Amino acid sequence: MKYLSILLLCLFLGVSTSAQVIQNYGFKVGYVSSTYTYSGLDLNNSTKWKSGYSFSAFVDIFNINGFSISPEIKYIQKGAGLEFIYTGPDSPEPIGIKTDFVYHNYLSIPISLVYKFQLNAGIPFIKLAPRYDILLNSYDDSNLPASAYDNYKNVFGGTISAGFIPNLQMVVNPFIEISYHTDFTSMFSIPLMKIKNNVVEINLGVQF
Repeated sequence: MKYLSILLLCLFLGVSTSAQVIQNYGFKVGYVSSTYTYSGLDLNNSTKWKSGYSFSAFVDIFNINGFSISPEIKYIQKGAGLEFIYTGPDSPEPIGIKTDFVYHNYLSIPISLVYKFQLNAGIPFIKLAPRYDILLNSYDDSNLPASAYDNYKNVFGGTISAGFIPNLQMVVNPFIEISYHTDFTSMFSIPLMKIKNNVVEINLGVQF
C-alpha cells in the first residue's frame, strides 16, 4: 500500500497545476483472465486460466492530432491454475484431476501511447504501452509458505488495448476497453524453466 499511495500522489499531483496539459482523467475496474507461459519445459497443457480483477487510475496528457500519452497506476491480480493428477490413499492409480490456483498480485505501471479518432457514435481508441509490474505478494491454494515465492520477481512487459467511448453527451463518459498483456521478462527462472504471465483483461471505466 505504501507504493500505491506514493504513486497515486505522483500521478494526480499535476491535476491542479497542469490543467492545460492534462486532457482528462479517469478510473477503471476490470475482469482479468490469466495463465502462465512456460519455456524450457512442456507444461503448458497442464496450466489453466485463472479469474481475477483489477482497478486503476489514469490521466491523458497532451493531444496532438489524436495522439496522447496516458500514464496509469493499476492493481491487478494474475496467476494460473495448475492441474494435477491425484491418487487414492491405498493405490498409485490415478482417480481424478485437481486444479490448484496460484495468485500473484501486482502494482502495474503502464505508460500508453493512445490514438483516438472521432465517429458519430463515439470515440474508438487503441493503446500501446510498455509496462512495469511490481510484485506485491504471492500465495496458492496449497498453502505453501510465502518463502516458496521468494525467487519470483518484478516483470517488464507490454500491453495492447482497444476500446470505445460512446457519444452520450455526458460530463462523465463511460467506456469499455479490452487489453492483452504479455511479459518480456520472466517472473521466475531456473536453468531448465522460465515462467511468464499471459493475461487478457476487460475493463469498464469512466473518464472525466
